[in-house]
Amino acid sequence: MKKKLLAVCLIFAMIFTMAACGSNDDGDKPTGDDQTAKTNLTIIDGEWYGLDAFQLDETAGAGGLVASAPFQWNPETNELEDNVCTDWAVSEDGKTATFNVPEGMKYSTGEQVEPEDVVASIQHGLEVSPYADGYSNIESMDIDGRQVTLHLSQYRSDMNYYLCAGFVIIIDKDELDNMSNDELMWGCHPYGMYALAEENGYVSGSEVNLVRNDGFVCANPLVENKGPGHFETVKVRFNVEEFTQTEELKNGDVDLIMSLESDQYLELQDDVSISLLNTTYPNITYFEMNTDSPVFSDINVRKALAMSIDRDSLTEIAEGLVAPAYSMIYDSVQNFSQEAKDYFEKNLSNNKEEAMKLLDEAGWKDSDGDGIREKDGEKLSFTWYAWTDDTTLAQAMATQLLEVGFEMNIEAIDWNYVYENINSDDYDAGIEWLSWAEPILVFQCCYYDQNAPGNTDEYNALVEKAATTVDPDERTELVEELQMHLFENVNMIPMYAQLSFTASKAGLKGCNVLGDGTMPLNDLAY
Repeated sequence: MKKKLLAVCLIFAMIFTMAACGSNDDGDKPTGDDQTAKTNLTIIDGEWYGLDAFQLDETAGAGGLVASAPFQWNPETNELEDNVCTDWAVSEDGKTATFNVPEGMKYSTGEQVEPEDVVASIQHGLEVSPYADGYSNIESMDIDGRQVTLHLSQYRSDMNYYLCAGFVIIIDKDELDNMSNDELMWGCHPYGMYALAEENGYVSGSEVNLVRNDGFVCANPLVENKGPGHFETVKVRFNVEEFTQTEELKNGDVDLIMSLESDQYLELQDDVSISLLNTTYPNITYFEMNTDSPVFSDINVRKALAMSIDRDSLTEIAEGLVAPAYSMIYDSVQNFSQEAKDYFEKNLSNNKEEAMKLLDEAGWKDSDGDGIREKDGEKLSFTWYAWTDDTTLAQAMATQLLEVGFEMNIEAIDWNYVYENINSDDYDAGIEWLSWAEPILVFQCCYYDQNAPGNTDEYNALVEKAATTVDPDERTELVEELQMHLFENVNMIPMYAQLSFTASKAGLKGCNVLGDGTMPLNDLAY
């Protein structure tokens, strides 16, 4: 099954913080102790479109090599940690935030990172970034020595995410002042572990060549190496055919493939010379039903359908490329609520006996023995919009639903038409997918059906309350309440998360994947 990456409602994020180790400059494939001499890293990645991440609406996985986020998100504590900037603090009323910009950090140009650079960079993002809404609550900024103060219209938890995820980076104020936006794309020097090589740095549509920034320093407590990277140079290649990627990884010409397709994963999973890392970015694939349709107007029918989906079976059919999901806010999302997940799993899943009982009580019976229930002369039949390149699990789910008396007809259409039809209320049911590491944007975008019964002013007000709550524990409680609101009408059914894997040569050290699928670059070495 092909992994689907959709750029829907700006719910798209490629991880900035992943990398690994590479081959010798002379092309030899070192083994054993010889690996310690490796000075070059070779990566297969998605295409790079520029160095000024503020202007991009999508980024490649290894982009964090050249641009570090101000802070590091800690998925275990749901809080910001130091990275380039330090000492994050928010006032009790949530109207101001302060942090420090330590001395001693230098761009690849030799210039020191200054607080003025951070302020100018955030302002640049507010002007050009497609994700600027995520931190548009920053009304003004002050500098006092090395400390920066953000004056906020209100506190917003999603701002924290942007400050950690690579959507906000740090660029020298002099470059921001003197370069056009077009010039910044490939001409700026963001603060990061590596920089674009002066000669043949960017080969259009093919590769980027990077050199180490020996002036790099960070304060990230989740990594051991807080200085320059372990490799002198890095070659990042893109637009490489899948077969070539896999073969070059096997023979040592490539050290790391940032994101595997399903066929690559299945081929490499038993290869002892390759390490596979689960670097799944939080995502949820779910089933939305139209409560205005004759079939799904009865909540008991919707409950019966939810209870009839066997997620473990779908996982087996997908050969381990998906994981069961029992909550709209997936397990690795910030402020995940275990209580909400437990409720759904206990009350709205994996219970075909109860599903058939609910259908009986709702008046749906199989009177003619064809396996499909009827009521008032109408079949318990509906059309489900599936993605054109992903029908295997849809067919398996149709078989599961038939066991309790549903007839699910599959209509495979392009993904954007799925969303268009659901948004215009022209559907019975359909597949949907969201991917984001913090809950607010998921809540804001999950109602593609604008007429869904739960899409109310009260719901939107509760989303806003969660976003503006400073205390992370209180925010988690509100996330739980919001999920229970989604479950109340049973028109959205979480099904599974699509898994993502990174492949590297065995022997790579420092591949410490965090709970949200991110992997800081700093410690990677043979």
